[in-house]
Amino acid sequence: MRLKRLLKTAVVCAFIGAVSSTAFAAKTDDTAWENPDSKIYVEKKAVPDNAKARAEAPTVSELADKAPKSIILTDPNATKETVGLYQYLAALGKTDYVLYGHQNDAHHKMFLTNSGSNSDTKDVTGSLAGIVGMDALSLTGSELNLTDSEVAKGVTYVDKLADIAIKASKEGAIITLSMHMPNFAEIKDRGKKDGKYDYIGYSPNVFTGNVVQRIVPGGDLNDVYTGYLDLIADFALKLEKAGVPVIYRPLHEQNGYWFYWGAKYCTSQEFVNLYHYTVKYLRDVRNVHNFLYAISPNGPFKTKEEYLDRYPGDRYVDIMGVDTYDDNPPGPAKSDPWFKDFALTLQSVNDAAKLHHKIPALTEVGIRDGGSLAVSNNKDKDWFSEVSKMVGKTDMPYFMVWSNFEREPHNFFAPYMVSKTRGHEMINKFIDYYNEKDSIFADGVTDYSQMPTPVIINK
Repeated sequence: MRLKRLLKTAVVCAFIGAVSSTAFAAKTDDTAWENPDSKIYVEKKAVPDNAKARAEAPTVSELADKAPKSIILTDPNATKETVGLYQYLAALGKTDYVLYGHQNDAHHKMFLTNSGSNSDTKDVTGSLAGIVGMDALSLTGSELNLTDSEVAKGVTYVDKLADIAIKASKEGAIITLSMHMPNFAEIKDRGKKDGKYDYIGYSPNVFTGNVVQRIVPGGDLNDVYTGYLDLIADFALKLEKAGVPVIYRPLHEQNGYWFYWGAKYCTSQEFVNLYHYTVKYLRDVRNVHNFLYAISPNGPFKTKEEYLDRYPGDRYVDIMGVDTYDDNPPGPAKSDPWFKDFALTLQSVNDAAKLHHKIPALTEVGIRDGGSLAVSNNKDKDWFSEVSKMVGKTDMPYFMVWSNFEREPHNFFAPYMVSKTRGHEMINKFIDYYNEKDSIFADGVTDYSQMPTPVIINK
């Protein structure tokens, strides 16, 4: 996500250097997308077969033999459900099955924001995504709102997001959490409110203040950072109490230049020190034991050695992910040169994960044609299926596309419905993808807590 723009209270992935203001203007001149009766939308003709999806999903007994017998976990005291999730993902990666993921799938929508279900994916297919992404921006109020009634009752952003996550988990979804951290120097300058720092806003792309160097122990911003991590921990512990594990993805795209923890603004050792401190604070100080820890540098990559730059070490990583986007695709996979680089990136990450005995994953991916999927005239309507098939050839158990944000034409990454019967031009192909034997959505996720328990070597 090379550009993160604050739109209303939302953040979108896009690479500003690859998309000109002219391209944005050309697409926003046409307001037909706002009209559900517009000819750009199509009738829903494909039928999601939810019973078939559930029946074809792999069971615990089918996956048990593929799970590792021994593992090294970042948290050797991880909960039973967390260990089970690790086993499930590791075993799934040895099959052709692939989980579909979507950021903010359970609490942000592109179109039917006040009707339909809580999810664009569910509106289209009848199921939530198999991986539901969330971001700490929701814990600060930047991607989540509280009603007057909720405020009166004392409900916090942590409470509300935890409730959303627990409900999604009950539908089968696996939760993953990223964090677009604010610039903590700005937060400190803003001062405290009612004795606490206010972390609302979006400023990971504010590079002033030498933040990475100042938020670790001994730095003058350490208390600001630990206050932020306390929000993460409070959220995690609510989920832990409910038996819900989380794939936690901190300090992502650390090899880039668009976040202040990126390679342009801190040394490799400074980044690793910060990553280690983040893990230790949550695990050892706040006693969070329902996290699997994921790294996710930005691709493309040509070799595993290139991928492993700024690697925090085997004792601090459970999942080795990668973020990479298909910018302005010219057409189907056969004519899209991105797919060639994509295949090499997948192989590089897969090789690195094998070398270090970790789970590889495609932690972020998506089409950015003018910033995201296009409302109309998308050239590769089978893109989701094509990506899934390529991921299925590796040991990666899942991929996740970025978020759909409320009624923003350049800020959605998955098809959506505009009524009960009509929707985005890719809905029928997306339903075909959902119906494929090897695709797994939330309704196909098995009870991974019943996966065989491995020997945790570092326990």
